[in-house]
Amino acid sequence: MPEDLAREAAEAGGVEAMTVYGIGLGNRGLLDEAEIWLQRARAAGDPMASMALGTIRMDRGDLDEAERYFRPVADTGNSMARQAMEEVRALRAAEARRVPRPSAPTPAPGPPPPSARVSTAPSGTSGTSGTSAASEASAASAASGASEASGASASEPGSAVEWAGRLLLLNLDDDHPHVHLAMAVLQADAGHWDRARAHFAAALSSGDPEVLFWISQMHVAEDGLHAAGPHIQRAADAGHPVAQHTMGAMLAEAGETARAEHYYRLSVAAGHTDSYVNLGVLLRGRGDLTGAETHYRMAIEAGDVDGMNNLGNLLRQRGDLAGAEQWWRRAADGGSADGLVSYGAVHAERGDWDAAEELWRRAAEQGHPAAKLNLASALMRKGYAEEAERWVRSADIPAVAPSPPTADAPAGPDLVAVANWLSGAAGSGDADARAALDLMGNPDRR
Repeated sequence: MPEDLAREAAEAGGVEAMTVYGIGLGNRGLLDEAEIWLQRARAAGDPMASMALGTIRMDRGDLDEAERYFRPVADTGNSMARQAMEEVRALRAAEARRVPRPSAPTPAPGPPPPSARVSTAPSGTSGTSGTSAASEASAASAASGASEASGASASEPGSAVEWAGRLLLLNLDDDHPHVHLAMAVLQADAGHWDRARAHFAAALSSGDPEVLFWISQMHVAEDGLHAAGPHIQRAADAGHPVAQHTMGAMLAEAGETARAEHYYRLSVAAGHTDSYVNLGVLLRGRGDLTGAETHYRMAIEAGDVDGMNNLGNLLRQRGDLAGAEQWWRRAADGGSADGLVSYGAVHAERGDWDAAEELWRRAAEQGHPAAKLNLASALMRKGYAEEAERWVRSADIPAVAPSPPTADAPAGPDLVAVANWLSGAAGSGDADARAALDLMGNPDRR
């Protein structure tokens, strides 16, 4: 329930809403206000409010006060309260031994997996001088988001114990896989390794997609993305859409496009919007423009501005320059770095270099490598060689400072200088540089 609706219902006297609103406040650190609403709900007889109040006190280390809230609920047979009482006993035993409690691995609270964004070439700077690069971001670096598909993120929990406590609050079934995983964390934190292993085995054997996904993220954090591949695949095969998306990105990076398409389609079918553009890029790459357009438009409807840039690229490939410009402009207005590069190229082709420079600068400041090269070209036209070289160097492409343009220099950017900047990196395998050189030699190749 959204917080504003929960508050409205709580103020209208809804007991359950008081608890939901209070827990939400507590999760945001507003403990004093949370206490007020939870105490009201507890007074009205909501056992979940008592559980939340007890959890707050247990997190503070006040075990006696925590038990005072948990015990009455546990005496009614509530499984969650009984588990909370067990945790209180375990914490007391650890304190009695006066040894530090071992730390437990911190599972992810929601879906913050590495997500891959893949990109096709945005429009170049002019009919003969496109310097925008085509690239596919590797799945390993995709957590930061590269260009054309997206990922998800979630706030980190304060600790593994807090995360597990929230899972217990959400589940009343003793045998629920999420309860087993939460109890595994709590028992490990208390030093009860045999119990922890038993709960972990029960959680794992359930085949629950969320459990398998959380476990895969533990392996990602510990061993890295690719080493965690088998765990990600297990979660994907169990039906977790974010894991399916991640598998698609990893397989596409490895060139296994048929398998990548399989996982992307599963993720799309589950409604995971981040896969719309990725699948579109994959389909466009093999010539299925109709399928690519369908998925780009799905991404746009879901609010993905990078889908707008991709659709513009596709329309340009079809020869619909007016339609392409419309979508590039919308992508740029939405803040897409690729859209800024593409729409900047439209202005450059019309001779409006000041507007092009402004758009490319905005994209370059976001770290877009092709934008940095295009901006350098625009700056060279004005004779700003030093600033141009700084942008080229920031794109991690070795630069030899070119001479300022002479009075009879061509109207477009200095293609020889740009090619010289790119050739070293392209020769060493830089995909962005290679694609930029290809575009310069064959501007219609998008």
